[in-house]
Amino acid sequence: METQTLLFWLSKLVGLAIDLRQPLYLGLIVGIALLWTRWRGIGRAVLTGILALQLITGTVPIGESINVWLEERIPAPAALPERIDGIVVLGGDASNTMLQVRPLSPGGAPMRQVAAADLARRYPQTRIVYSGGSGNPLDPSTTDAAGARILLPALGLDPARVEFEEHSRNTFENARNSFELAKPKSGENWLLVTSAFHMPRALGCFRKAGWNVIPYPVGYRTMPQDADDWSLPRSFDGSLPVIAGALSELIGLTAYYWLGRTDAWFPKL
Repeated sequence: METQTLLFWLSKLVGLAIDLRQPLYLGLIVGIALLWTRWRGIGRAVLTGILALQLITGTVPIGESINVWLEERIPAPAALPERIDGIVVLGGDASNTMLQVRPLSPGGAPMRQVAAADLARRYPQTRIVYSGGSGNPLDPSTTDAAGARILLPALGLDPARVEFEEHSRNTFENARNSFELAKPKSGENWLLVTSAFHMPRALGCFRKAGWNVIPYPVGYRTMPQDADDWSLPRSFDGSLPVIAGALSELIGLTAYYWLGRTDAWFPKL
């Protein structure tokens, strides 16, 4: 197995390990079962630990704080240059499987595609590159580009105007493959469109590839004050995926920096 494929699979396994919902549900079952055995003390300890974790994640804005920090790191541009030569849009925020089965049902918040359609309208002569293969190792044929071909026409953007790159499995390959496809010239102004929380890693990868793009973050998940909001009770099941997603991005930033895929550990403008 080539190194890039091995790292791709490893990243997916790490992502699964970070989401603690299934292990904790299993812990509840085991803890309750142990209460009916002579190991009831272990069962009480397991259940007490799970309850403590629930109280912490239900009151402390852990995931929100990390997401605010990520989203505020690369602010949206106050104004765009008069001349935009190209737009690179990264896939990854829609369910491409659902799009192919259910009409106009992306199964998420596809703001990257919405932004692509809006920018295409504002800059009718500008090149558009949509980069997105399959991030699912068990379904490599269902690509982000295929989903975009279904969704973009509904947003008013003719897919014939878009140059699709559909071999990228992750952000590193997005940058490398998009650069090879677009072949940007020195002095050109290219926008990079991706989700705000993902922009630091994406921008670091594109800069490492030698492409000084203009970040255009979209799809914000938080408000700035969310990092200090201890007032809202958060459900156990709802808070864990938020924390897992935030930690996954931090781990991704760290791994990419160690692997030499980004120009900084935590890229910023």
